[in-house]
Amino acid sequence: MTCRRLALAALTLVLALPAAAQDLIGHGGPVGALDVSGAQVLSGAFDTRAILWNADTGGAEQVLRFHDGNVTAVAHLPDGRLATGGQDGRVAVWDRDGREPVFATPRGTAQVAALSVAPDGSRLAAGFWDGTILSLALDGFAMDRWPAHGDRVMGLAHLPDGRLASAGSDLRLAIWAPDGRLAARSDLPDLPNGLAITRGRIAVPFAEGALRLFSDTGALLPERFLTDRPLVAVAAADGLVAAAAVDGTVWLLAARDLDIRFEIASGQGPVWALAMGADALFTGGGDGTIRRFALSDGARQGTAATPLAEDFDDGSRGAQVWRACAVCHSLDPDDRGRAGPTLHGVFGRRIGTAPGYDYSGALRRLDITWTPRTVAELFEHGPEAYTPGSRMPEQRLPDPADRAALVEFLERRAH
Repeated sequence: MTCRRLALAALTLVLALPAAAQDLIGHGGPVGALDVSGAQVLSGAFDTRAILWNADTGGAEQVLRFHDGNVTAVAHLPDGRLATGGQDGRVAVWDRDGREPVFATPRGTAQVAALSVAPDGSRLAAGFWDGTILSLALDGFAMDRWPAHGDRVMGLAHLPDGRLASAGSDLRLAIWAPDGRLAARSDLPDLPNGLAITRGRIAVPFAEGALRLFSDTGALLPERFLTDRPLVAVAAADGLVAAAAVDGTVWLLAARDLDIRFEIASGQGPVWALAMGADALFTGGGDGTIRRFALSDGARQGTAATPLAEDFDDGSRGAQVWRACAVCHSLDPDDRGRAGPTLHGVFGRRIGTAPGYDYSGALRRLDITWTPRTVAELFEHGPEAYTPGSRMPEQRLPDPADRAALVEFLERRAH
C-alpha cells in the first residue's frame, strides 16, 4: 500500500501557484466528480475530499472533508455555496468559507450518483444508487424524495425549463416535473453512464461506447458510436458535448449533430469526470490529477505541477514510496501548489505549525512533534488513530520496511 492519499500534516488551503494553467494536483486518489463556475473548479475524489480550486492560478482555495468514503458528486450553488454528495449517501451544503457543512442529509445506504441545481437556483436534486431522487430546497432545506428508477440513478440534470432528466441502470430515461411528477419516460438501448444538458437536449453516454442525444420528451435524436470501450463520463456546454472513455480518450462534439470536433488522449488512465469552463475542458482521471484542454482545438493547457522523477528519485526504496506522496507534498521550501504543506524542515516541527496553512483545530491541539519516530508511527497506525479529528484521509504503510525507507529518505531530503 502506498501513501498516495496521505498528508503528513493537515489538509490545507493553497493560495496560488507560481505559474498559471498548471494541472490541478492535490487529490490522493481518482477524481470522480467535477463542476466549474467561472474561475472556480470544484472536484471530488476517492480520497474522501472535495477541493475548490482557482483555475486561473491552479491553487487549492478550500479543502472539504466530511464524507465517509468517496466524494461522488459536486456542484456550485448560485449564491456561492457548494454542494457535495458521497458514497455514504449524504448530501452536504457548504458556505463558501465554511469548515463544516451548514446542512447535511442523514447517512444513507445508497451512494449519491449525481447532483444538479435547478436553473432558478431554488433547489438541488440528487440521484442515488437505490433508484431514488432527492429534491432539496436551498432556502430552508425542506426535502422531497421519490422512487425514480428500478435500479441505480446513473445521471441527472435539469432542463432549462426546470424539469429534471434522469437516466437509470434500469435502462430508462425519465423526465420529471419540478414537483416530482413523471412527465415522460422512454427506454434506453444500453447501460447509461451519465447525463448532461445542452441547448435543451439530453446527452447520454453508454457502456457500449455510443453517445446519444435525446429530446426533452425522451425521443432519440442523433447518436454516434465513438469506441468499443465503455463511455464513463459526459459534460455539456452551450452547443458542445464532451464524452470520455474508460481508456482515457476524450471527444469533443457539436451538440447539433454529434460531429466530432477533436479527440484527446488524456494520458491519465480512466477519465471518470468531465467539466467545461468558458474556454477549457477539465478532465478528472484515475491518476488523481485534473487536467485542462482548450475547447478551441483540444490542445493541452499548461504543464504538470508534479515534480519530475529526477527531481527527487535517488534510486532508493524510500524515493519509490515518496513518489506517491509527492502528489500532495513538496520537499522544497515552496509548497509548489500542493494541497498539503511542504515537508521541507518537517523534522523538529510541531504538528500544525507550518506557516501559511489552515490546519484543523483538532490537529493544532495535538501535542506531537515530527521526528523519525513519530512519522513512522503515523504511517503505522494511520491518521484516524494517531491524529484523531484531523482532516487527513485514512492511510497506513503496514510494511515496516516501507516505513523505515520513507523516514530515511525524508531525513536525507527534507531539509
